Amino acid sequence: MSIDILTKAFDEVDWRRLEQVHEAASAVLPVLAEPAELGRLWDRMEGDDRLAAGAEAFNTFQKFVLHDDRDTGLRLRLHIFGEEMVEEAHNHRASFSSLILRGSYRHVLYGNVEDVWGDESRPAEAPDPRFVQEQLPGSSYTLHNAFVHAVYANPGTVSLVIQGPRDRSSFRIYDFVQGTTRTRVGGAKAAQEPGERKIGRSELGTLRTELAELGLLV
Repeated sequence: MSIDILTKAFDEVDWRRLEQVHEAASAVLPVLAEPAELGRLWDRMEGDDRLAAGAEAFNTFQKFVLHDDRDTGLRLRLHIFGEEMVEEAHNHRASFSSLILRGSYRHVLYGNVEDVWGDESRPAEAPDPRFVQEQLPGSSYTLHNAFVHAVYANPGTVSLVIQGPRDRSSFRIYDFVQGTTRTRVGGAKAAQEPGERKIGRSELGTLRTELAELGLLV
């Protein structure tokens, strides 16, 4: 079963060692991304009330939690990017590995959050890019939670993400257009920003059909 493949691959991985994380993710993500496997994972998510409740729409993408192990912190998520492109840079609460299944995006890297912006009491400033790359279908990468980056995705881009234990309770976001900084916290019960919403079960069924028509799952 695909979940067994995932948990076995990460059973002894030290998430502080990104080389280990990337090697494990590179081995297992292509397997989980096979249409039959991804279809089984989606159906498992739809049949699990807790996982289905984790489906959310944000301003730039939709997030679907296909697996969530509360004991180890290991999560598997599917991201579907929409039409809107938001110009912002951010870090994360947890380190992760991502595989692009469809579409592409420009990936901009800026540096460690403490080096780029300092502590959260200090206003953030627009960071300077240190590395720019195009993520194409089949490409993958692993990013530490402290690293500030920006993602500019083409509409309909889909990625499969393995996320590790959360090392931070919050993360910072810098809005290039407004020149403002905001902080998002984990575990919030309500929407933290305008436009956020939960994705209902009827919409999950519609999205499954659309993903199947794209050949991403069966």
